[in-house]
Amino acid sequence: MRLSDIKRRFNTVRNFLDRPLGPDAKPLEIRAAVVDAIESRVEPVGRGQRALPSNRIVVRVLARTPADRSSLELIFGDLDAKVRERLQEIRCEAPPALEVSVSFLKKAPSDWADGQHFSVDCQRPAKENSSTSSSSPVPWVRVIVLKGTATRKAYTFRELTILMGRTPEVRESAGRGRRNHVAFEDANATVSRAHARLKFDPIRRKYQLLDDGSVHGTLVVRRGETIDIPKRDPRGVLVQSGDEIQLGEATVRLVIGSDLAGMTRSG
Repeated sequence: MRLSDIKRRFNTVRNFLDRPLGPDAKPLEIRAAVVDAIESRVEPVGRGQRALPSNRIVVRVLARTPADRSSLELIFGDLDAKVRERLQEIRCEAPPALEVSVSFLKKAPSDWADGQHFSVDCQRPAKENSSTSSSSPVPWVRVIVLKGTATRKAYTFRELTILMGRTPEVRESAGRGRRNHVAFEDANATVSRAHARLKFDPIRRKYQLLDDGSVHGTLVVRRGETIDIPKRDPRGVLVQSGDEIQLGEATVRLVIGSDLAGMTRSG
């Protein structure tokens, strides 16, 4: 995306936020304003990265009549997905265990401004959660290629997010770039360029496997049982050491945690 396009998009969003919603604002307009308000809370964290400093977002929306509430509930039913789409669009990693809740009010609270349609409360994670995360480091993960050809036969990581796909460098839609940590060679046609990812959940202290919208799907094989990974489901599936992951026709095995204690460099 060119700098001029970025500036134009920023100005469009800013103008929208600066202009209050009218009294007859439609549900789609209100939801769009809520998503923009949540985006405005994103903060820079250095090295060109941005983050939403909250894992719980509480949205309150004014719905004076049963008909208003019915219409708003229908539109706001996918707010969580819309927020995640926006964060992905602006290249902001969604917080672990992100929770977006919506409640509807018959009467505006006394502290709301005249004509206000909604409020957004971004709650920061508790301090004890932060201290727990810092005192318990991210575990080592070894990804061993069992089937298919990749740039290595095995990889070792200690990362919050591990991207897997075909070719190391990927140019995604809207000009965004992606660099796969586990990169299969181009001959592995059933592995999508942006296939899947392992994402560490600091609350449960485990990795989740998420499918990034692959063409040929992602599976986990665990002690003879096959677990299908739904495409683009932000909840993912928790993985265990010893699990085999099928990316199309390619397969890798995971070794996590204590089995790799003391390992400090890539294999």
